[in-house]
Amino acid sequence: MDREKTFQLHLDPDLVEEFNESLGKHEHISEQISFVEKAFEGKKYRGVPAWDCICTCVHRIRDGVAYLNDQKLGSMKYRSAFDFINFINNAAVVLDCVQMLADILGVDLSEENSRTAAFNMVGTDGKGTDKQYFEFLRSLCGVHPAETDRHRRYQGADMVSCPYLAWTHTFSIPMPEAWGNCDIHAHAFVNKSNSWGEDVCIQMSQVFAHIKYRYSLLNKIGNELERYQERKIEELRGTPIPDRGDDENEADFIDRLKGIEEERFGSNNDYVYDFAKKALQFVPSNKANVAASRRYANAWRFALSLQLNVLRDMSREGIDHAGIDYDDTDWILFEHLLYLHCHADELKPFGYNLEKIHYLDGTSGPSDSSWGRLKLYEMDEVLGKYVAFDYETDSDEELYMLSRIALYEIALRNPCEVNDAIPFDSKYRSSDAMEKGGGMR
Repeated sequence: MDREKTFQLHLDPDLVEEFNESLGKHEHISEQISFVEKAFEGKKYRGVPAWDCICTCVHRIRDGVAYLNDQKLGSMKYRSAFDFINFINNAAVVLDCVQMLADILGVDLSEENSRTAAFNMVGTDGKGTDKQYFEFLRSLCGVHPAETDRHRRYQGADMVSCPYLAWTHTFSIPMPEAWGNCDIHAHAFVNKSNSWGEDVCIQMSQVFAHIKYRYSLLNKIGNELERYQERKIEELRGTPIPDRGDDENEADFIDRLKGIEEERFGSNNDYVYDFAKKALQFVPSNKANVAASRRYANAWRFALSLQLNVLRDMSREGIDHAGIDYDDTDWILFEHLLYLHCHADELKPFGYNLEKIHYLDGTSGPSDSSWGRLKLYEMDEVLGKYVAFDYETDSDEELYMLSRIALYEIALRNPCEVNDAIPFDSKYRSSDAMEKGGGMR
């Protein structure tokens, strides 16, 4: 016999990655999925959020696929085919996770669950399926070899036991004809006097076919996920978001948009809304900085008008939402206005400084803020061209806001997303920042 024969499965890892991409495309919408479908009737956890479980399933499927694809089966180093036992247990985890995702999203797999094309084993009552026979094999060979008792249509007794399973190509004598062309032989004792039990003959091509088919159901589940997201998005688009009211001040308007964003996209941008409110309320202590601070505040008002479109349309793409029709960073103007990255030659020597001046934003301790002041002071020859810093009397928060204003002015003179998004209007730009040549288009 061929003692070197091996078996190896190949599952397409892109399939789970495509599902994960669909999951993350509208992550906050996906996070709102709960255990509410029929499969969870009577469960104590019915109605609770399913996001953690969904993520667990995706991670388990991804890692399980990598593991299964890496296994070369067919070794008999011990008295049983332990490589197959490990394989079928880990395969079952992958398939159980696929089923759980279907249950969570309410995907009807009744037709798929009745399939018999892989094993063609319908059992004693003629009603068995591939799914049920695979579960029987796993129970008998892997998880309940001493007591397999829940698969009556495939058992010759109320309870069967499996002492061993072996790769048939390692046998030193020919297989009995009754076993057919099987790759693994498992023996099932039926616990009856004068009975040798039953032969369970396993063909790896059938096992692989079943696993591949069940794994492929991620396509159908992913399509239902996208339909769920589209329905929720349409519901949110149909819920009006009023403009700023006549009796609504800017701070209240920003807080209202912040609350709506938390509902529709999550809380990732909470701190951006908080900073926008500070930028609009900022009054510089030095009159020399008033004009620049007004331009920066007006830029935030423009960004907030785009953010209103984002929330209404449930889209971050395009000029009416992002301010530009391209962006490799996945950011929109609303986010760019806080960080103000640009390709300015004068800033290139100060990468470390730009990182550390965030210590002045009011959230750091005295030691860090002192270091932030020093790093800001080292940039005075560049930033001081656009605003006037007073390192003796200005608070940390004022220095930080002035640094943002200076970086905004620099951004309007260099290729970057902010320059391309901000209109060429004196409300937002000084006279020497009106040249179109500085943008990225």
